[in-house]
Amino acid sequence: MAKRKLGLSLIVLIVAATTMVSGTYAWFLVGGFAELFDLGFEVIEAGGGIEIQGSAGHAHATAEEGAEQVEWGAYLNRDCFAAGELIAEDGKYAPVSSATGKDDFTKVGLEGGYFASLTPQVGVDYNEMRIKIRSTTTETVDARMNIALTGRDGENEAVSAARVSVTYKGTTTIFAMAGDTTYAVTSNDISPATVMDSNNNSIIDQSEAQGEVNLSAQTVTTLEQSEVDTNRFEATLDLPGVVANTGSGDEIIVRIWIEGNDTDCTGEKLSAKYLSAKITFGSSSDTETETP
Repeated sequence: MAKRKLGLSLIVLIVAATTMVSGTYAWFLVGGFAELFDLGFEVIEAGGGIEIQGSAGHAHATAEEGAEQVEWGAYLNRDCFAAGELIAEDGKYAPVSSATGKDDFTKVGLEGGYFASLTPQVGVDYNEMRIKIRSTTTETVDARMNIALTGRDGENEAVSAARVSVTYKGTTTIFAMAGDTTYAVTSNDISPATVMDSNNNSIIDQSEAQGEVNLSAQTVTTLEQSEVDTNRFEATLDLPGVVANTGSGDEIIVRIWIEGNDTDCTGEKLSAKYLSAKITFGSSSDTETETP
């Protein structure tokens, strides 16, 4: 993968209000939920004997804007999720770090050449979606989940530092573009003026941690570049034993973030870069096809 260096990183988060007003540092701009999830089209889509429900307790039968709500359906959009799970329509991703893609998110700032801990917030810095899935019949089924991240016009900087984690039946898988090993920051108590950005690359390297910062290698499943769209990178995940429609459904937790300690999250500024995420579900017996 050709390296693209990003100016938005885990460590340029000094004070959000100052950054947003002064423009001293580049922020990754969501630019509205429509850009993040292609709202108005197939946001989160199910088919092939699968039905889904968002954490707000409903879904939509069709992808049309304003479609009638149903308890279980084929599509989810913003209104299907509980408050506090999703970045606001006018919000911005703030780079955070996680080794497991579960509940160990950290956030770091850089001030005066030194790193210091900040507090990450779900629904403010990164997205967390809780989805229920079940069969459309009284029989359990094996399902498949497709995850796709898309850039625009050959500029895939945002995709290269993005992560998607999926937790299903106690197992969490992190998806990312191929690249160098990422050492995620797991310390949430970095004291000011103790850990210096000695090489001025805006991420915490192993040589800089020196016992003051805990780093952990991040294991990822590679998102492969699409053969029909060079801006899209995708992967599939098997979901065995999805419960029958007589139950309340199995829970899937999807988290999407910008990995701040990724080596591609340094360098030139990442401002208003495009990132689209699309998630689809179907039977594991379905034929895999490229989605335009």
